Amino acid sequence: WAVNYQPVKYTSMLADKVGCNVLDTVDMVDCLRQKSAKELVEQDIQPARYHVAFGPVIDGDVIPDDPEILMEQGEFLNYDIMLGVNQGEGLKFVEGVVDPEDGVSGSDFDYSVSNFVDNLYGYPEGKDTLRETIKFMYTDWADRDNPETRRKTLVALFTDHQWVEPSVVTADLHARYGSPTYFYAFYHHCQSLMKPAWSDAAHGDEVPYVFGIPMIGPTDLFPCNFSKNDVMLSAVVMTYWTNFAKTGDPNKPVPQDTKFIHTKANRFEEVAWSKYNP
Repeated sequence: WAVNYQPVKYTSMLADKVGCNVLDTVDMVDCLRQKSAKELVEQDIQPARYHVAFGPVIDGDVIPDDPEILMEQGEFLNYDIMLGVNQGEGLKFVEGVVDPEDGVSGSDFDYSVSNFVDNLYGYPEGKDTLRETIKFMYTDWADRDNPETRRKTLVALFTDHQWVEPSVVTADLHARYGSPTYFYAFYHHCQSLMKPAWSDAAHGDEVPYVFGIPMIGPTDLFPCNFSKNDVMLSAVVMTYWTNFAKTGDPNKPVPQDTKFIHTKANRFEEVAWSKYNP
């Protein structure tokens, strides 16, 4: 989803909205360059669901080939990488398809899976089998009639496909050649009225911890009720992240130490973050 494979399509849609709908792409670009940034960003361009209208493009220069092909060829081996996912990244997609507040009904679950297959895979041979396989894999058969369980597994479907699978593939390809790779799964989120009480750590929920927001208290952007545990976790995350930025290893040079918050040592002080092993 991070690569736009149809840039001309969405550029033409934008051009049509701002009066630059000409057939010649060179003239189209020249026309668009005469428009103000404000006018361009105000246009509502809706991509197909689970895709982006404007994003990185394989141009043969900045991005010389498909990112997966480049990774398979070992083009990023000289870089240490740290990457990861949040537990409930797919929350936004569930909220965009159905109203999940009271759980997800059987019919809404079926619709969501069908919509997911249609938008991402079109209408390939075996589409029905693909749809039924996904429904089977993302049904909790021990609690299949519980709407709250359906909601949880639907979030897991979107999380796995849009975030977990690409992240794991990236980590696998990088680590395959012995390059330093560190992977994390983030499960915590602050208490906030901005998200439903039932949600897990959604996309972006790690951000306040990376930037130390719990240490300064709630902000307009992060109106959370931060606890001492949130402050401790933020200190831990910042230590890992800044260590990695300095050395390519989240464990050094600065050791984990949050005794300024708690008198007792936290469990991270005795944990060494191991390199990812595919």
